[in-house]
Amino acid sequence: MSSATAADISGSSDHPLVTRFTGSKIVGYATQAFDEVSLPSAAFKDDAAGLRRVVKGKVTRIAYESPTGKTPVEIMANYTQALEGAGFRPFFECSPATRDCGGYDFSRDYSSAILDADAEHRGDMLDLLQSTHGDVRYFGATLKRNGGQVDVGLMVAGTNAGVGVLVTIVESGAMATGQVTVDADAMSKGLAAEGKIALYGLTFDTDSAKLTAASDPTLKQMSDLLHKQPNLKVYIVGHTDDTGALARNLTLSQQRAESVVKALTTTYGIAANRLSAKGLASYAPVASNHSDAGKAKNRRVELVEQ
Repeated sequence: MSSATAADISGSSDHPLVTRFTGSKIVGYATQAFDEVSLPSAAFKDDAAGLRRVVKGKVTRIAYESPTGKTPVEIMANYTQALEGAGFRPFFECSPATRDCGGYDFSRDYSSAILDADAEHRGDMLDLLQSTHGDVRYFGATLKRNGGQVDVGLMVAGTNAGVGVLVTIVESGAMATGQVTVDADAMSKGLAAEGKIALYGLTFDTDSAKLTAASDPTLKQMSDLLHKQPNLKVYIVGHTDDTGALARNLTLSQQRAESVVKALTTTYGIAANRLSAKGLASYAPVASNHSDAGKAKNRRVELVEQ
């Protein structure tokens, strides 16, 4: 395979880890910064049983039109050889010979996400990706790297319009947090409904209790809530993921909670007797610590009604 270009659609490009079959051109392209993707990992006839590989992360979908005269067998063989040579390990593969890909039904199901995401090029992709005569092949593989992983789902479809290739690449990693500020009303509703609310807009320097400037909008909303409800008293509870020593995380989570209390009292004029800081380290996770996305959810400060 090589990274040649030939009349690709505007704004598209090969993924740096999975390049194209020589002479192909991009006919569909879509990316998402973070999403959940369900990749086929078992015979299509068993799909209703939920036998799929569910992964989360940055998603790239690329549809290619293969060069004239090349067969699905040749194209798939090149891809699998290149991926396995780069260290990817298969989790599922199928072909017409094994009779477990599902033919047209599989190609229709697997291509639906990019057809919806790139509606501008839907017509061209339909002709190339949905095989009416059942010549459909699939290869799913995964690669561990830099503390995360990359999952690839690759479909090659032989159609009346030629050979289409659809690659889905999911790069697992932590979702960026602190991008949405929870306002005072939402905090009030959260406390009324659950007695607590997680505030991901409070962020700190790495391995530090120093609040970042990005925390200011959330601190302001916390102060608005407390000023509107003068009888309200709250615990400020710091949480970490399970990275590092527990003793260190207990200290860090306590210091971070105290930093929030200090900011509310000194900058926003909240009486100190209305606030109490507590650090719980990784004792109360809200997600698994086995993934970066889960760790990101666990690193939080909660507002808890006293």
